[in-house]
Amino acid sequence: MICVFSCTIEGIDALEVQIEIDIRTGLPSFDIVGLPGATVRESRERVRAAIINSGFEFPLQRITVNLAPADIRKDSSVFDLPIALGILAAQKLISENIFESFLIVGELSLNGNLRTIKGSLSFAELSNKHNKTLLLPASNIQEAQAISKCKAIPLNNLRQAVAFLTNQIAILPPQLQPRRLSPKLERPFAEIHGQFTAKRVLQIAAAGHHHTLLIGSPGTGKTILARNTAFIMPPMTEEEAITTSKIYSSCGKLDPKLGIMQERPFRSPHHSITRTGLIGGGQPIVPGEITLAHNGILLLDELLEFKHDALQALREPLETKEIVLSRAGQSIVFPADFLLIATANPCPCGNLGHPSKNCVCQPSDIKRYTRKLIGPLLDRIDLVAFLKPLKPDEYLSLVNEPTYTVTQRTVGIDLPLTPEAKTFLSQAVDKLHISARGYYKVIRVAKTIANLDEESEIRPAHLAEALQYRWESVRIYPD
Repeated sequence: MICVFSCTIEGIDALEVQIEIDIRTGLPSFDIVGLPGATVRESRERVRAAIINSGFEFPLQRITVNLAPADIRKDSSVFDLPIALGILAAQKLISENIFESFLIVGELSLNGNLRTIKGSLSFAELSNKHNKTLLLPASNIQEAQAISKCKAIPLNNLRQAVAFLTNQIAILPPQLQPRRLSPKLERPFAEIHGQFTAKRVLQIAAAGHHHTLLIGSPGTGKTILARNTAFIMPPMTEEEAITTSKIYSSCGKLDPKLGIMQERPFRSPHHSITRTGLIGGGQPIVPGEITLAHNGILLLDELLEFKHDALQALREPLETKEIVLSRAGQSIVFPADFLLIATANPCPCGNLGHPSKNCVCQPSDIKRYTRKLIGPLLDRIDLVAFLKPLKPDEYLSLVNEPTYTVTQRTVGIDLPLTPEAKTFLSQAVDKLHISARGYYKVIRVAKTIANLDEESEIRPAHLAEALQYRWESVRIYPD
């Protein structure tokens, strides 16, 4: 029996898989056991054709392939190469002892060439952990080399893999290419005149990771302001960059030539998205938009147009910063630490609170329109800003914009409240009927404001600004 070591993806992390191959006399057959998915079962035909078309002999015997551990479902094409190499080793073309020091992944085409695979970043991380050399398709080498100290060997086809393992050729990893960075806007909000309150709110949101809702009539700049927030976010740490890249690599959305993501993700799903598309799921389980927005921004434009069940599914991830998905006995935990920025019209006609246009909506229509915001979901939104239309003279004004770029997140920086601030907060909470969760969120926002102002403690002025952005302070809606 031959044992070859490979990997599979569970969530966004790699799990080692031992591929046991047994070939013995009997009627010709090729069976794969160990909870293989449809993609793995189809590998039988790819492996057979790749071996023959690469100039090797395929054994006309009884072949059994076991994928261990057997209680974890495997649904990936990365087992093609290790299965093929194991079959060749069973025919004494490769030494069976050499596989101990390698993790092998790769999808074979029918002619024996290797195709680009998903999850290389996670595989490289696992090979580091187990102190093994990773053999993978050459098109994925840049991605694997993004993990520091990873020993990865790029392969183009099955024949080259055999030649390398039999010491007929030596293969050295290519030199790591410099990472490409997207240019930052020098003045992110410059194209939007006025709306200084909304810009200040988004600066606070970016600095302290505070979920934000922008409300305003059509044409007030809600969407473009929200999109520009991506350009004022602090840069990702190395750990954040690797985790984010692993997410995109595991679902095939990472360009292998980039190596590792440097810019925070920005996701803006259409309001017709399903609950599964937003939080993840399916069979096999795949991450949703909230996971793809991990360490970045999730923009829900026209929030009130999203399906009710999709919005309610956001409640737990907003609090726990992860999503647990269970399907058919399988449970996967995906990270979901995203900054939510939502936009909404104030009412169905969009004119509620407009200085020059009359709202034609009935109070019952407005309550029905905004009912998705009421309750626990709204309580998890830290900042609310109401955008008024610009006056004609503001369109042509040349006002020097302040600097909004955030250099680092202030979440981990703790500041004390002054005695005056504690008294002020107690009075405000009682007057505005703010919940216990809202109480602590006000303090978190005030802490961010104090940090932005380079203060060493939280003062009443910081709390006053934080309370100004609470939903309870928005006075445009009828009681």
